[in-house]
Amino acid sequence: MNRYIIIFSFLLLSTIGLAQQKTRFIAPQLPQVNPKEAKAKDWGVLIQNMEAPIPGGNSYREFLLEKKEKISQKYPRHGMPMSSRDITLIDTIGVGMSFMTNIGGHGIPNDNSMAISNDGILISAFNSAIYIYDTEADTVMAEVSLDFFRDQLGLTAHSYDPKLVYDPDNDRFILAFLIGRLSTDSKIITCFSTTNNPMDPWNVYAVPGNPLNDTSWSDYPAIAITKSDLYITMNLLKENQPWQTAFKQTVIWQIEKESGYQGDTALTLDLFHEIKEGGIKIRNMHPVRGGFDIKGPNQYFLSNRNFADQSDTIYFIEVTDNLASGNAQVNVQLLSADQDYYLAPSAQQKEFTFQKFQTNDSRVLGGILENNRIEFVQNTLHPSTGNVAVFHGIIEDVNNPSIKSNFIFDDSLEYGYPNIAYAGSETNETKSIIGFNHTSYWHFPGHSAVYSDGSAYSEIKMVKRGEGVVSSQSGYNQRWGDYLGVQRRYNNPCELWMTGYFGDAGGDNKSWASQLYAPGDCFDKVDTLREFVNGNVFPNPTVDFAEIHFNLSADQNVIIDLVDNYGNLVKRLLQDDLKAGENRLTFSTRLLASGNYFIRIYNGKDRILTKKIVKR
Repeated sequence: MNRYIIIFSFLLLSTIGLAQQKTRFIAPQLPQVNPKEAKAKDWGVLIQNMEAPIPGGNSYREFLLEKKEKISQKYPRHGMPMSSRDITLIDTIGVGMSFMTNIGGHGIPNDNSMAISNDGILISAFNSAIYIYDTEADTVMAEVSLDFFRDQLGLTAHSYDPKLVYDPDNDRFILAFLIGRLSTDSKIITCFSTTNNPMDPWNVYAVPGNPLNDTSWSDYPAIAITKSDLYITMNLLKENQPWQTAFKQTVIWQIEKESGYQGDTALTLDLFHEIKEGGIKIRNMHPVRGGFDIKGPNQYFLSNRNFADQSDTIYFIEVTDNLASGNAQVNVQLLSADQDYYLAPSAQQKEFTFQKFQTNDSRVLGGILENNRIEFVQNTLHPSTGNVAVFHGIIEDVNNPSIKSNFIFDDSLEYGYPNIAYAGSETNETKSIIGFNHTSYWHFPGHSAVYSDGSAYSEIKMVKRGEGVVSSQSGYNQRWGDYLGVQRRYNNPCELWMTGYFGDAGGDNKSWASQLYAPGDCFDKVDTLREFVNGNVFPNPTVDFAEIHFNLSADQNVIIDLVDNYGNLVKRLLQDDLKAGENRLTFSTRLLASGNYFIRIYNGKDRILTKKIVKR
């Protein structure tokens, strides 16, 4: 077997810092936004700069590309197998319902985030919109652009970087996204659903993106909740400066949730800033989310030396109480590893195409807390293979932290942009599912997952296989992330949902949602897994999109036509070389008038399949 997971340990250095400052702010309420109006008003216009960075530039990404080239030379890939072996995997993770979540458009990168309610309402966010889907009714509810939210608020600056969280205690959703990239227009738009139905109005507030009233703006949000508070971490950047001098500091916003749910005229929030260790400002602090349920009152964050070629440092940060207490402060501990994590190189695409994938830096991308135990994940290089891998860290006791960690890697596949969710069916278990993007010389980009029980790992499951090489930007550096969304469904402990990245047949990056089940008792009890049925179409009737499964007996060139009830061609959906076995086609039906249509699949000589589809 050419798949490995290596386990080693971290040691603790006893360094504690209390250097932060705390400033009280009031965020004004903005007009409510009603997603039900989006279908009538939302044009879903998306503009993207399609140019990739030019080597030799003075930007953050060019700096990383130079470092990645050097580390690739130091830890070269050890070559690919002589044969293009496919991966045969044990079904240790069950995959149920699945569908594409950015039918109408996509951002570059996807910036995947997601949340699912106890009623099975899933919201998937990507870098231009949110997609709302009722998993119980198997029905698309809406796709609403971030610009629709922005326009209803009377704002004009660019909107981007959405983040989602579901609050099971209050049965509500929270959405945060950014507007503007200048000190004068930067805002963190923070939205609270007024009911458990995200199609109802949302209460909206403007958190300042330039809270220190200088020349900085906010970027790179991450969010989490405790029993009483919402936390948002942000990087403050100085405007109109290259990345080497642009970074000012990472800050933590602490916000009372209840005020947002009730629609108070203003939010009370505290800003923790000047957070340092050893006189150095800590970058990219990522909040840790609750495992089986929502935790509190304390909130934990993790950071590292994400730009370093290799490092042994993890920063362990704690906000010690809730906002209402007035006593909250930030504690910082410096943890030191007995082995290093690494800056990941650019990832390879299929058959050594000239387009490579950017892996960003090594910042922490996800973490969960259960029974005073934290698990977290980040990008890394694996020094034995030279491939991009996942670094899985485990803090066994937050009160006396020491850390063990694992590399999740493969000798040919590259794994990046991980996230993690709790997978136990009861409290205080050491079970998790880690999702991550995959790519390789032999595989189009998609995403995978692995299950951990605290001492061992399952076989890695390919959740969504890619359909083509991503070439959505000019040049050779394509975006591969920047995030993956994963959450357990709180009232069904066996069920998790994940939204991840894949390359479609047209060269674009797309988002895909999947229902996952952990192995063991959960998997054995599942009776809702969607089995493959040749010719299965769902949802049918359809409103916004349709998906059809079909089987091919051999590799062949396939034509897929959509025709009306009289046999007239409405749209040639596909003409391409497809692989033998199960295939799945998804397409938008929004432009169709109500009525009956047929999907015809044939290979130029023989009819393979004809299926009826009803558009409401």
